[in-house]
Amino acid sequence: MVEILVRIFFGWPAIIATLLVTVAGLVWKRYWLLLVGALLFFPVSLYLSGFPAIRGFGLFLTAFLVGAAFALRARKLLLAWLLVLPVLIVSAGLAYLVLTQQALVRLHAI
Repeated sequence: MVEILVRIFFGWPAIIATLLVTVAGLVWKRYWLLLVGALLFFPVSLYLSGFPAIRGFGLFLTAFLVGAAFALRARKLLLAWLLVLPVLIVSAGLAYLVLTQQALVRLHAI
């Protein structure tokens, strides 16, 4: 049971839910949805803080989402999208690494 909860809160379900809630909040202009996205992404950002490539940057990802919520509340839509962009880039980069991992393993085996 604990293993399933760890996978949900630290894995892809949390990342996908964060991205969906965040983009919905930006499109519908509801700042509280961005705060929900920040809460959902906090465990993921803690996990990413241990990844050597983004060691110090992982915790700032949640701060970017909170900042985007405040920007959206102040009716600064462009700033809110720009603050969400690092979370989207890191999530897309992580997805790329995971999806190409098997191809890299095969390449090194040759």
